[in-house]
Amino acid sequence: MTRLTAKIIENVPSGIAHLNEELEKKIKMDMRNFACRSIGVNAGDIDFGSYSVAIVPVTSGEGIIGGFSRSVAVAVGALGMRSFVTEACDVTGISEAFSSSADIIFMADDERFIALNTKTRSFSDNIWSTARGYVTALGLAEEGGLEGKRVLVIGAGRVGREAVKMLRNEGALVEVTDIIPERARMLESRFEGVRAISEVDEAIRSNRLILNASPGTIPGDLISQDAVISSPGVPYAFDEEGERRAKVIIHDVLSLGVAVMAVASVGLSLFDFSAADVVADRTAIQ
Repeated sequence: MTRLTAKIIENVPSGIAHLNEELEKKIKMDMRNFACRSIGVNAGDIDFGSYSVAIVPVTSGEGIIGGFSRSVAVAVGALGMRSFVTEACDVTGISEAFSSSADIIFMADDERFIALNTKTRSFSDNIWSTARGYVTALGLAEEGGLEGKRVLVIGAGRVGREAVKMLRNEGALVEVTDIIPERARMLESRFEGVRAISEVDEAIRSNRLILNASPGTIPGDLISQDAVISSPGVPYAFDEEGERRAKVIIHDVLSLGVAVMAVASVGLSLFDFSAADVVADRTAIQ
């Protein structure tokens, strides 16, 4: 996962209400219903209040990001789940979570961010969940959905690669570009209906539907009028001109991915889509 900073996530806890308002305006549903829609379940079929969720701070690698665990807890709590941050970190924190009978444990190090269901031994992953959420958001924001439409994916890293596969499953015609051209060409070679693009500026100008999975900035004068943009990339990529030109920009630094993770960690055990399906999505384009 992209390494967040305390500065980037400092407004996450106080911004949940605003995020829900923005989602209602842009995709006509709140975060909980959006997360359920992302994995194909009905929010009314999950008893959110029955789930206890522990967030365990992890010190390995570059260490704990200030405010991260609390931000995750707030995002999970906004779904109606009972969330708490363990007092201890690392292995001791995991043992505390189990001792507290947590149903789900969120943990992140420098490489992976997962939500582990302690009852089913299944887990959801932030990379898969973020891609799933932002592909869903793009489809909800675009009238008529994505089937048969051209979508530009900017960034062929872990989230971008997952998004390319998911967009093809939605029936979209995908163009993909990356600062490392070989990444885009690899996706072109592996998936029918995917085209690697080398001229990034022209690709942005000529595509109205964009999924931005890149940390780079996008000059506003490149964005087409009435563009629909789903942007999990951090930091925020758009200037005032880009915001004026775009019809919709869906962006959040943490909460949307966390919400999909939380619902997926429950949905894997309750509904008909199998853990194997999700694992296949996560691993097929590593």
